[in-house]
Amino acid sequence: MATIVVTGRHRPHEVMFLVLAALAGALFVAGAKPPTSLERLVAPWVLWTWYLLLLGSGVIGLVSIALPDAYRALVLELAAMHGQTAAPVLYGLALLSTGSGAAGFAASFCLAWAVASAWRGWQVWQGMRALRQAGDTG
Repeated sequence: MATIVVTGRHRPHEVMFLVLAALAGALFVAGAKPPTSLERLVAPWVLWTWYLLLLGSGVIGLVSIALPDAYRALVLELAAMHGQTAAPVLYGLALLSTGSGAAGFAASFCLAWAVASAWRGWQVWQGMRALRQAGDTG
């Protein structure tokens, strides 16, 4: 008997964040200049890690949407959610470490984004677990 795992269709906000992450990461890696206020607040290694995490997790997440195999799609989506959690946590903590009061809203937004991505990652992991238990992993 087949087990049905309802992962739901990808929510528009999730797809939007994946597209924006992939685009922003690609633009910055290709040489686009970040806002000057950003450059002054955090170290260059933080910026590059942020850019590469955005690019990688955005592309991986978008590829997962196109896969017909549910289990493989969930594996890729989980990998994307790891990056979509790590990138804003890194950037939010870097902003908070500057001590600038102006960074408070951006840091809060980043941390909320990370929590939402971690929550989605947990949902994906639950779906993967159900598929493994049913033996429907392709």
